[in-house]
Amino acid sequence: MKRVRFIVDGNTLRGTFFYPQNVDEKNPSVFFIQGWTGDMRRSYGYARALSELGYVCFLFDVRGHGQSGGDIKKGTIRDFLNDVTSAYDYFAGSKGVDPNNINVIGSSFGGYMGSILTSKRNVKNIALRVPADYDDGDFDKSKWETSGVTTPEVWAFRKRIKKPSESMALAALHKFGGKVLIIESEKDDVVPHETILNYMNAVSDKTNLTHVVVKGAPHSTKRGPFREKVEKIYVEWFKKLAK
Repeated sequence: MKRVRFIVDGNTLRGTFFYPQNVDEKNPSVFFIQGWTGDMRRSYGYARALSELGYVCFLFDVRGHGQSGGDIKKGTIRDFLNDVTSAYDYFAGSKGVDPNNINVIGSSFGGYMGSILTSKRNVKNIALRVPADYDDGDFDKSKWETSGVTTPEVWAFRKRIKKPSESMALAALHKFGGKVLIIESEKDDVVPHETILNYMNAVSDKTNLTHVVVKGAPHSTKRGPFREKVEKIYVEWFKKLAK
């Protein structure tokens, strides 16, 4: 494990590397994007497990989250996406990382940003756990004020079946050519099944799509048996990618 810091828009963002036991000059890599109000430390177990498969893993906190500086209440989706692309660039230029073999794991809000990232950076494959979706009209508004399941408009937006062209994240995923893993939580009260269907339908080549439902799981799987199930899903999927 190696802890680092880097600056984005004047904010100090903090990140953590997990390395495999034997590090080559260029290794397959995994870039983690946390969910809204998330903390990279919640995914340390996933990163540790994937590093044991030979992947260099990188986790970080966007502004106002976890150990990073900045005000969570002031950031727009565009601001947070800038954190993500900047962190990706930092990771892609790091020692031991193969810039042509960077995979992404994004959870909830992180899944949304990860999908958009595929249209802006070189992503080989992507895993989306309970990916959220957002109205394009809210992209430059404070996310703190415009998003959340307590907002009726947000829930109505996520419940609506959409074409890929109706959301930046769906449009980006529609053009993405890599493998896609979508993990759905059966008891999710933040990301409804309709949003999961929209992401699944956005994948152009269905032979690239793997969809797994974690029975009984809520939206957030901070600890306990559901985390173990998600970790197993990640490990099995990334093992297949490594073959």
